[in-house]
Amino acid sequence: MIITHIAPFAPNQCGLYEAARDMVKADVLSGNNVYFVDAGTTVNGIRQDSKIGVSDNRGNFNLQTISHELIDDTDIIVMHTGCSDSWIVRNQAPIIWVIHGRPLACFRPEQTKNILSYSLYKNLSNWPRSKRFVYFWPEFTPHWQVMIDESKLCALDYPVIDETRFCNIGDKHKLQNEGRINLLVCDSSREDIDLYEMTLGLIEACKRISGLKIHFYGFDLPLSKGWDVLLSRLKELGGLGDLMGRVTDMEKVYRSVDGLISPNRIITRTIGEALCCGIPVITQNNCKLADYTCDMSDPLDIVEAINLFKIDFDNNRNDKESILNRSKVLNMTTYSEKINKLYTEVLEDR
Repeated sequence: MIITHIAPFAPNQCGLYEAARDMVKADVLSGNNVYFVDAGTTVNGIRQDSKIGVSDNRGNFNLQTISHELIDDTDIIVMHTGCSDSWIVRNQAPIIWVIHGRPLACFRPEQTKNILSYSLYKNLSNWPRSKRFVYFWPEFTPHWQVMIDESKLCALDYPVIDETRFCNIGDKHKLQNEGRINLLVCDSSREDIDLYEMTLGLIEACKRISGLKIHFYGFDLPLSKGWDVLLSRLKELGGLGDLMGRVTDMEKVYRSVDGLISPNRIITRTIGEALCCGIPVITQNNCKLADYTCDMSDPLDIVEAINLFKIDFDNNRNDKESILNRSKVLNMTTYSEKINKLYTEVLEDR
C-alpha cells in the first residue's frame, strides 16, 4: 500500500510538520510504502514553492520529500494541509484529512482576519473523495460533528510521539540560567490559547518559591509589546531563566528541566513529548495525562499546582518510571494499530 502525506516541510519550525513526521514514521514502521510531498511553508502569508529531495534525518529516521507528480501512484492521500488542486485531480485516491488545529483556533480567524479556516472543513467534508477526518482529541467531537458527518469523523484517543527520539535516555541541553527548580514553557500562543494568564501565575509562584526559574523556549522573538513588562518582572524576582526562540533537539531541552507547564487541557505535542522524556507536567484542568492541573486563569491556583510539584520535587517523588508508563499510550505501535485499521476501511469503501 502506498500512502502519500502532504504537509509543509518545516523541521523545528512547525508543530503540524512534527506531528506529520511522526505519523509518516509510524506508517513506515508498519511496512507501508510512504511518500512525503512538501506542500510549501507559508511565510508572511505567501506559500513558498515545494521542496523536492530535501531530507530530515533527526532521530535516526530519514524523511525525504518527493515530487508531487508521484502522487498519481498512491493508494491513499493523507492531507495535513491544502495543496494545489492540480496535484490531486489526476487520480481518484481517497483522501484522509488530518485536523491538527483546535476548533476555536480555527473559528476565530474567520471573525478577526477574514481567513477561511473553520468553514473550510465543512466544505471539504462534502467532497466525495474526503473519506475521513482524523483528529487527536475526542474532547472536540461535539465541535466537529457540527460540520462533518459523523461517519467521516475518526477521533484518536491520543496523538503519536516518536518514543525513540523523545525518551529519558540521551544528551541534555545546557541551560544558560539554571535555577534550583527549572520549569519549561514551550507552547506557542494561538487564537484560543495565550500564555499571558499563565505567566501571571508564574510571577506569583516566583515570589513564593525560592530558586524557581522559568525557561521560555520556542518563544516569538523579538518580544511583542507587553511581554517586556511581564518578563522584566520575572527577571526582577530572579525567576527568569532562558528566553529562546525555536531550537533544534527539543528532546535535549526536556531532559534538562524538572517539569513542564502548559496552558492546554488537551495532550499537545509539548505535553506528550515531555511525558515521553519522563518529565512531569502541569496543565489546565481536565488534561488526561497531566501530573498536576489547575485553573490557568487563576494565578493563585497556578501557584498551588506549582507548590504541589515543588513538594514532590523536594521529596524526590517525581517518579520517571510512572510517567514513562503513562506516556506509552502515545507510542507509535498504539497509533499504528488504529490508523492501519482506518486505512483498510477507507480502501474497502473505495
